[in-house]
Amino acid sequence: MQKITIITPTYNRAKTLPKVFESLLKQSFKDFKWIILDDGSTDNTSKVVENFQLMNPFFEIVYIKDKNRHKFLTVLEGIKMVKTPYFMVVDSDDTYPENALETLISEVEKIENPDDYIAVMGLSADENGSLVGDPYPNGGFDGSIFEMRYLHRVRGDKFGIFITQSYHREISGKDYSHYEGKGYIPQSVIFNGYDAKGVKTRFMNKVVRFYLKDEDDAASVSNTRWSGKNLFGLAEGHLSFLNSYGNQLFSYPKPLLRNLVGYQTYALKSGRGIFKIIADVKNPWIKVLGILTFPFSLIYQKIQ
Repeated sequence: MQKITIITPTYNRAKTLPKVFESLLKQSFKDFKWIILDDGSTDNTSKVVENFQLMNPFFEIVYIKDKNRHKFLTVLEGIKMVKTPYFMVVDSDDTYPENALETLISEVEKIENPDDYIAVMGLSADENGSLVGDPYPNGGFDGSIFEMRYLHRVRGDKFGIFITQSYHREISGKDYSHYEGKGYIPQSVIFNGYDAKGVKTRFMNKVVRFYLKDEDDAASVSNTRWSGKNLFGLAEGHLSFLNSYGNQLFSYPKPLLRNLVGYQTYALKSGRGIFKIIADVKNPWIKVLGILTFPFSLIYQKIQ
């Protein structure tokens, strides 16, 4: 059995998928399979993948086409299919250093108590090799995503490998069906939960992805932030943050206020009622603070 399953969700990325394929062909670690989850593409993605398969590469390629469900649910279904000890979610338009998989598998297999961990995260670089964001402190560390972002103030997109058994444990029994048909949903609605519970991530200062930021991608959330199809998910991301970390946030007032106003603003823009917006916040102290910040959120959402 292979050690790693690589999951690639894709939607109308026939032009960029060959870059991913070529990058995987060059990997020094070869014990993996590639699952391509086509989220209802209308271009010639299926033909492109068929050509990959005809080349008979050293790794197995599984192609699954479904209706357009958006990335969150598509990836979630892919993760549920994973049978290998580890998996990675590889975007359909990025590339990877030739030793990326080898570096990640080597590090994750060093973890002596894998039930306490869920991932190993490395760094990303741009196409010119410049680091995207910040390196981790202390040459890398074991801890939480919250600690990494808000205590150590590490910024920038990160990338890594997940421990399948731990991830399956964290999503088992949870119902995500209410996200069907809601458009963009951030992955943070899952990782905020397990991170706040104390499930650890190992952070290492090695580049394992070359990240391409596509300014011309009309479907990018950063380019369509205020469109109706993204507002629900953006509100859910902020709400998940508030409900997962709770009282811990009072030691970090800026992230607390930023996420509280962000939640209220996106929720209002998506048409949620004021009473529901307040009621969906679990922590009573954050709920009270939310009542106080509501006038500011009302003003802010009207000027956007």
